[in-house]
Amino acid sequence: MNLQLLDFDCTEDAEGVVCWDALAQPARVHNTALLAEVTQVLNWCHRFDPQGPGPLEDGADWDYDLQLSLHGDAHHAQPAWPAVVRFDPATGSLHLPSGADQQAMALSLSISGSPGFGQAFREQFGLP
Repeated sequence: MNLQLLDFDCTEDAEGVVCWDALAQPARVHNTALLAEVTQVLNWCHRFDPQGPGPLEDGADWDYDLQLSLHGDAHHAQPAWPAVVRFDPATGSLHLPSGADQQAMALSLSISGSPGFGQAFREQFGLP
């Protein structure tokens, strides 16, 4: 699966836990595509291990953190404000505030996983 808008940086600790961090701030015209990529990634994670997400130190295979900031009108110097974004594994979809996908946005997605999860994630998304 090729990712066009999510560009992950990878770190690995001494115990083999891998963490991928992606930041994206697309032009509004690409918001829908970015949100679709996030949905694809999180759906894959849930298919890999439906018991997750959860704290790795408690035995979970993977966990994630998803943050969204909205910026209003890109032509005016409005401060960013955080927006609640939630992934629903039962429906396989993201839930955002009404109209959020029409705002200038900045999205942060961090995914951490066990060594087995990490290898499968790399192979699925063609990551180094």
